[in-house]
Parts: sequence; C-alpha cells; structure tokens
Amino acid sequence: MKLWKKLGFPKPKSEASKGELSLVDNEIYSGIVVPEGYYYFVRLDGWCFHRVCKELKLEKPFDRFLATALCKCAEEFFNIFNCSLAYSFSDEINLLFLKKPGFERIEKIDSVFAGIASSKATIELRKLKKFDFVIGFDCRIIPVDKKDVLRYLIWRQAECKRNCYNAFAQLAFEKKGFCGEELSKRLAGKKISALKRLIKKEGLLDKIKPWHEKGVLLYWKKYRKKGYDPIRNEEVIVERRKVFVDWNPVLFNSASGRSFILNLMKNGVV
Repeated sequence: MKLWKKLGFPKPKSEASKGELSLVDNEIYSGIVVPEGYYYFVRLDGWCFHRVCKELKLEKPFDRFLATALCKCAEEFFNIFNCSLAYSFSDEINLLFLKKPGFERIEKIDSVFAGIASSKATIELRKLKKFDFVIGFDCRIIPVDKKDVLRYLIWRQAECKRNCYNAFAQLAFEKKGFCGEELSKRLAGKKISALKRLIKKEGLLDKIKPWHEKGVLLYWKKYRKKGYDPIRNEEVIVERRKVFVDWNPVLFNSASGRSFILNLMKNGVV
C-alpha cells in the first residue's frame, strides 16, 4: 500500500520526478489543498523573537521599528499575492485572502509565505543593526466561512489587547525588581482590569499607544491622482489604490468595525 494511503493523507501532488527511484508517494503533505468555498487567513508567527528583541536592544515592551518592519513584511503579500487585509501585533501577521493566491497547496503556501516573511524581516531589521543570527516565521492556514472573518479578527484583536496589558504589567513588575519565575507567578491568571490597575499605579498607563492595544491594520485604499489621456489629449483624474497602514485601527467588535470589514470584503478596497 502507498504510504499516503496507509497514513490516511490525500494523494501527493508533488512536482518531483516519478521514476524508478522516486519516493513521491512519501511526500504526504503535498496533496493537502485549500478547501473550496472558504475564505482563509494565513497567520505568520515570529520564531524566537525574544532573541531578536534582546540582540537588537529593542524598546520594551513594544518597539515601533519592529512593528514597522512587520508592516513592511505584510505589504509584500499585498504586492505579490493581492491579499485583502493584514492585521499585525506583537510578532504576528494575519493575512486575509478572499481568493486563492495563485496556488492552492497548503504545503506550498506555508513554506513560501514563511520564507518571504523571514527574508523581508531580515532586510528591514538590518536597517537598524547588522546581525548574523536567523530570523524566522512559522505559518499556518485558517479557513473561515464568510461570517467568521469578523470573528477571527475580533479574536486576534482581543489577544492583542491581552498581550499589551500583560507586557506593560511585566515591565511594571520588572521596575519593582521582579524577574523569572516570581514575575511569571505574579502575572499568572490576572484579568486585564487588574493588570490595568497595576500599570496605572506605576505611571505607565499613558505610555500605551493605540497600536499597542489594538494592533496595526493594513488594507487597500482608493485615492485619486492626475493622469493623462493620450487619445483625448487631455489631463484626467484617475482612481488608483494603495496599501494603507492604520496605526489606530477600528475596534472589530464595534458597529463601525463590523461595517468596515463587511465593506472591505464586499469591495476589496475602501
């Protein structure tokens, strides 16, 4: 029995040769494709980014240069694969696709996207400081029904908020001299309201910026510019689109957030 059958995987769709020595049928993940009838998110997560932050001596708990570098990574996927939306916070980039990006094999999407993000992040971060260690991302695909696009974004934004207050609370405890296991114990299980009180007490609340708490949103936005019509031999106003980076995005669980996302899904541009 073929290995892919034995393990219960779809038949491989490898592009490798199929001669006498071939082990194409052992390439068990190559037959898994994006399911039909779904939108999907591709989520990229930074690998060992605590080392990146330490080596580059980035600002705690959030660094604008790092956040900008991740936005530059996200923009690559708009330019290459025409994704519809990107949402980024911490070391995470979420890309929304309403259409397939030219290929459908999950193995290929995961590997190509992780490679692009890793190389682009390296290029951008080396503008700050030269380094010789590896920057990497893992990648996964999350198929969603139309109704779950907003739910997914609300979920990730809630994670962003929790991450924000946890990070500032950690900084507050570090200022008090706590570290390691003792620091982890003091943060464990605390609700956002409790973390917020601690942050306020330590005078750090006004340090929280909108993108710390709500993340960064990227999407296509319309704009108008002067053009030239050679047939009519006259100047005209033409409509174009560009990637807009919003550092103070809408709350996805609000009425305006819901309306914004639905409009973006309908028209692909705002």
